[in-house]
Amino acid sequence: MGKEPKWLYRLEATTPNHGLWYDGDGNYVWDLGDLPGCKTKDLPMGYDERYKKDGRDWFSSCTNQEDLTHWFSYEDAKELAKIGFVAAKYLATEYEEYPMETTFIKETALQRIEIDLDEFFGIGAM
Repeated sequence: MGKEPKWLYRLEATTPNHGLWYDGDGNYVWDLGDLPGCKTKDLPMGYDERYKKDGRDWFSSCTNQEDLTHWFSYEDAKELAKIGFVAAKYLATEYEEYPMETTFIKETALQRIEIDLDEFFGIGAM
């Protein structure tokens, strides 16, 4: 049973062969490793059973857009965009809250919206 719908934010690959740490098939690809100066790339991201809870695919996100900008700089996001990453928000109904992260089921989200990186990071906004 779903919960009250909630907007969740993430940087995600638009092709299944890419991912921040893992691709769409769960293979370790570590696209973050190619980003110079990315403070997030050195976080330990070994296998975590939360992403396969109840035999389903759960995806990492942030409940607050500002939390995502804490983990990734505008420069990181622009570099990731060159290989097909986008900023997106999902109106999720199946999610689990953890400290500094919310996992959710993409397939049951009510809506997905891609967000322009400049807008997402508040570049040029007054």
